[in-house]
Amino acid sequence: MSNDLSTPFLLRRIAQLEATGGLAGATARGEAARVQWVKEGLVVPGEQLARAWGLTRQALAPAAERGEIFAVRVGNRLYYPQAFLGMDREAVAAICRALGDLGASEKLMFWLREQGALAGKSVAAALEAGTGLAKVERLAAAWARERGASRVAAAA
Repeated sequence: MSNDLSTPFLLRRIAQLEATGGLAGATARGEAARVQWVKEGLVVPGEQLARAWGLTRQALAPAAERGEIFAVRVGNRLYYPQAFLGMDREAVAAICRALGDLGASEKLMFWLREQGALAGKSVAAALEAGTGLAKVERLAAAWARERGASRVAAAA
């Protein structure tokens, strides 16, 4: 299968699976949502994040293993939150560690959602507006605990 998310084959296959219902249909709807995230620019390829941070793409995998970043798998490729592009790597790492062992989609929702505790801003927008990193870390840890994460880093 091609990496091109707009290929007719991939879209036809998702439509076929969605029509079947059950687990296959739910899986297809999840994949369709992830494809939409790519199309909307909410997630970016690893090459783009690596360039923005002055790293090689290969350096992203060890960071993910340490819990410093996370990726969302779409098709056969890994994508990272677009919000990471303009942020300091250490800030991203601190927040991602606070999110613990939540799944990548749940972590992405934390990054995308406008948080009431952050004056209705997303994480990146709140930090850019001067919200303290420690406050965002505490919010991330609380978010993870509410969602049943079994491993949550201690927030500052």
